[in-house]
Amino acid sequence: MLNQILNLERPLAVLDLETTGLNPDIDRIVQIAITIHYPKKDPIAWSSLINPEVPIMNTGNHNITDAHVADAPLFKIVAPALAPRILNVDMMGYNVKDFDIKFLRAEMKRAGVDWPWDGYIIDPLHIYRMRQGHTLSNAYIRYVDPKGFQGAHNAAVDVAATEAVLIGQLAEYTDLPRTIKELSGFCFLHPENAVDAIGKFVWAGDDAAFNFGKWRGRLLKDPEVRSYLYWMANKGDFSEEVKEIAQDALDGVFPEKG
Repeated sequence: MLNQILNLERPLAVLDLETTGLNPDIDRIVQIAITIHYPKKDPIAWSSLINPEVPIMNTGNHNITDAHVADAPLFKIVAPALAPRILNVDMMGYNVKDFDIKFLRAEMKRAGVDWPWDGYIIDPLHIYRMRQGHTLSNAYIRYVDPKGFQGAHNAAVDVAATEAVLIGQLAEYTDLPRTIKELSGFCFLHPENAVDAIGKFVWAGDDAAFNFGKWRGRLLKDPEVRSYLYWMANKGDFSEEVKEIAQDALDGVFPEKG
């Protein structure tokens, strides 16, 4: 189990979603699976089909159809109980930062459920890209079993495969960090003083500052950066969290150091 090879300081949620498409602004979740690993107790797994409330025009690789989800719960019914259970956790998944977390944020927002998640992210995809290739099936063949695994693109199967891949990576690459914080930093170059989950903004004393681009080191409250904040909030390819911070700064509300 992951808590035996990683130093967990708080729960680690392994997440996988199947969706109607690739755009979280218009597409919807059709299946969700989560296994939460705890520092000192056995993991708890949960999965469910989700009725997306729209026709599934493209079943993609998951083969989930309208008939499969006809009697499944709506996300807005699941969300109020789900959100607090995955709030004070770190997150892990295959391409979780660029896909699954974006979908979760979008669906929570549509459901009217507050989910201010902010944690470290572990992504075997990023480790694999840096060391080998990129698909979950290939990663499984490389790090777990050369025969591969059956049932890819079933969210619950993918969660188990993702866990197995990370375990295999940690066994092979003994130089990889064993703490969530350090491993997240390896995956995403996450700075120690990050304001957001991926470190686009960092603390400069008690104020938030840019950590990238031509404004690196400049404070968000600097009047000269307003046009860039507007671009970030409305046109840039950033996480929902980063966009919200940018929009809040435009509105005169700046992050406060806890």
